[in-house]
Amino acid sequence: MGTLKDMRRSGRPVTVTTPEAVKAVRERIRRNPERSMRKMASEYGMSSKSMRIIVRNKLHMIPYRIQKGAFLTDRNKQLRLKKAKELLRGTRTGTHLRTVFTDEKLFTVEANKNGQNNRILAIDYESACRKGKILNKTSHPAAVMVFGGICSDGKTPLLFVDVGAKINKEYYIERILKSEVLPWSQSHFVNGNWTFQQDGAPAHTAKLTQEWCQANFPDFITKDQWPASSPDLNPMDYAVWGYLTQQVSTKNYPNLDALKKALTAAWDELDANYLRVVVDSYPKRLRAVIKAKGGRFENC
Repeated sequence: MGTLKDMRRSGRPVTVTTPEAVKAVRERIRRNPERSMRKMASEYGMSSKSMRIIVRNKLHMIPYRIQKGAFLTDRNKQLRLKKAKELLRGTRTGTHLRTVFTDEKLFTVEANKNGQNNRILAIDYESACRKGKILNKTSHPAAVMVFGGICSDGKTPLLFVDVGAKINKEYYIERILKSEVLPWSQSHFVNGNWTFQQDGAPAHTAKLTQEWCQANFPDFITKDQWPASSPDLNPMDYAVWGYLTQQVSTKNYPNLDALKKALTAAWDELDANYLRVVVDSYPKRLRAVIKAKGGRFENC
C-alpha cells in the first residue's frame, strides 16, 4: 500500500478504554493501590465493566483482599524458609498424612458478619430490620475457647475450655493433651505411628509441655521445628476454623450452650474427604513459603 501505517479497521472505534484512560488509571493506582474500581469508574465517567477491562485486561492487575497477619521480619523469613524446607522433606515419606494438626479458637455467641459483604434484600427499611438487618452487639459477648485437631482421616473430639479458665501449661497438659488427645490417638492410630503438631502459644512451647509431649507421643514437631507466625501452614487455621465460622457464626445465640451445640454439629459434619483435601494442601503451602523465600504467599 506504500505505507507502514495500519489500515483502517472495521468496527466501532475505542472511545472509553483508550490509551489515555489506561495511563490515567495506572497513575491513580500507583498513587493509591487501595482505590475502588467502582469509585474510579464513577470519577472517570465510565461503567464499572469498562474499568474492569482497563484494570484486569490492559493493566493485568488483580484485586486482592487485604488480610491481617503477623509482621515478618527478615530474620523471621529466614527461619520460616529454613523450617519450611525441613518440614517439606518430611512430607516426602507421607508423614503429614499421619500428623495431627491442632489449634485453639475463640467463638462468641454473636454473629460474625461483614457489613460490606452481607446484604438483606427487602422492599423497605422496616422490613429489612425485621429480616435481620440490625445485629445486636454487646461490649463483652459471652465466648468459649475451643480446641480441636485433625489428620488426613480423622479428627479429635471438639473440646470446650472451661469458662474463665486460663490455658497455661498445667491446664493444657492435664485437660487437653492427657485427657483428650492422648486417649483419642491411642484408639485412632492402632499402630502408634503418628506425629503431633501445635503452634507457638506459650502453653505449647513451655519446657514442661515439650517434655510431656516427648515422653508421651511417638513423635511431635518441637517448638524449634515449627515456623513462628505461620497460621497459613496449619490446616486448622487456613481451612477448618474458617469452615466452622461460616457454618456457625451467621446468627446470634441465646447462650453458650446453644453455641456449643452448633459448633459440635458442624464439627461432626467434617468428613474424611474434606480432611484429606485440607491436609493434602499442606505440602503445597510449604512449597509456596519456599518460593516466597519465607514471606507470605497467595492462598493455594
